[in-house]
Amino acid sequence: MSGPWKPAPYGPRWHVTVGGPPAAEAEEWLAASALSDPRSGELGRLIGCEYRGSGHRTEHAAALTVMAVYAGRVTAAAVLHWALTGQVPDMTAGNVLLRPSGHGIAGVRVREARLCAARPGEDSAALLRRTVLEEHLLPVADALHRRTRAGLRQLRGGVAHGCATALCAFDGDPGVLRRRWELFAAGAPGGLAGLGEVAEVRRAGDGRERLVYLRRTCCLYYTSAEAVRCASCCLTGREERLRAYAERDRTA
Repeated sequence: MSGPWKPAPYGPRWHVTVGGPPAAEAEEWLAASALSDPRSGELGRLIGCEYRGSGHRTEHAAALTVMAVYAGRVTAAAVLHWALTGQVPDMTAGNVLLRPSGHGIAGVRVREARLCAARPGEDSAALLRRTVLEEHLLPVADALHRRTRAGLRQLRGGVAHGCATALCAFDGDPGVLRRRWELFAAGAPGGLAGLGEVAEVRRAGDGRERLVYLRRTCCLYYTSAEAVRCASCCLTGREERLRAYAERDRTA
């Protein structure tokens, strides 16, 4: 299916603006298509923004954090929209602009709001894997690896974490979201399916179940100035992470 796409108001994590930025802000935005070049100034700006914003000690660690937050924000709308509707918005690198801001991504834009068209014999999950992974996130991971020597497996773990979080952070039916994640991950290139797992926890506050992601790779964010582990950090035991996720919702 192809045609126009109207970004839905799912929430801040999935917010996408259509069209180019105002002239006064143009220099603040990066073309995602430039980030697959390890020598590009745009990739350097993205790493530097995270390096300074989080107080990282090395570019290696900054690159790992960049990949996780990038995948969890820049292409999140496409992953969630597909999970809920079966349609794949065009968030290939050539259609995306982003504005970095310290630790995170402040804004995401698409040049044109359109749906991707599948190739002959290509189902919607394969279409999402091609456009979001093969034509966007994995080339960024490769460029970060070549520029900073950050481990490729760890960078791909950030890709998996970001894509999974695009679903886990949404307040929807956890069973449905889990099945959609498993369908997406099952055929994902780069070994993404083995770099973490989704699990269900029961909220301590209201007893509702929600979906969470448990990483098997580390983004080294605990080495930043904040010196804290991510909730999904593989350095924390599985059961401890599940308990923490449940308790965190008590006051959320």
